Amino acid sequence: MLALDLRQSSWRSAIVALDGSLHEPQYKRHRSRRAQVVLSNLQREVQRAKQQYGARLQLVSLAVPGTVRDNRLMQAPTLEWVEQDLTQVTAGVDVPLLAGNDATLSGVAEARTGAAAGAGTAVHLIIEVGIGGTLLIDGVPAQGAAGAGGEYGHMPFGDRARACPCGARGCWDLEIDGRALARYLKEPTPDDPVGYTEQVLRRTDRAARAAVTKVVAALGYGIAGLVNAHDPDVVTIGSLAIPLRAAAEDTFAEAYLSGLMTFHRSAPPPVLAATHQPDGPLRGAAALAVDQLTSEPAIATWVAQR
Repeated sequence: MLALDLRQSSWRSAIVALDGSLHEPQYKRHRSRRAQVVLSNLQREVQRAKQQYGARLQLVSLAVPGTVRDNRLMQAPTLEWVEQDLTQVTAGVDVPLLAGNDATLSGVAEARTGAAAGAGTAVHLIIEVGIGGTLLIDGVPAQGAAGAGGEYGHMPFGDRARACPCGARGCWDLEIDGRALARYLKEPTPDDPVGYTEQVLRRTDRAARAAVTKVVAALGYGIAGLVNAHDPDVVTIGSLAIPLRAAAEDTFAEAYLSGLMTFHRSAPPPVLAATHQPDGPLRGAAALAVDQLTSEPAIATWVAQR
């Protein structure tokens, strides 16, 4: 199996063994973010793997930062892509594709073998460009009727006067990443919000610390809202959410607790750093690929072809 993790500025890949372990990891930055260029690069990676492994390559599992339904990318505001047929990644190669949302797949990894392992109900969140996540019940993500479950970044936790690229207004996405930091610092919207956030987190000046504090408060309040809605055993956070919280831990704790309903405050669900960093989406994609290939129908098909 081949697992692919598409991000706003880069992509990762790894060969997946039947035990779910990752091998031959690759990391490449986009030279262009245009959809056809990026998807063509992923297609070449699939073709390379097929050439190397032949019939042993049984499935491609792809994590993408957007809403996915039936292997179609329906909406991806952070990529600024219109609807895309993701099966072009496996075009010309007789291998099935399994595509899913990156935050959802990252949550699957945490529920299986990470910080949320054993939790009956868990909320998982990652921040890169905006915030995404998933609600997991007994390790299974609640994906919703259209596969859009977990689009927490587009809940109206922000300023309703501010329009989001998704088409909604007041999205939480716009309050918790590099775009928000740049706005507070009165700097241009960054082309690479992830790199910009990392840069601001390294700064020690008062303006940078104040901007980070505002973003962390928005993160804490929003997580409290999700806890009030879902009543999880645990919340796990990944990617930039981890260093952001660490940069203003007291602010996060105050915002989180004050946003909780009273009955939650005596024993608030812990907010834990994700275990699988930075390859949570890749590991989740691998886990679901293994699930599909080891299902009874898949095994029956394999036996019939022998």
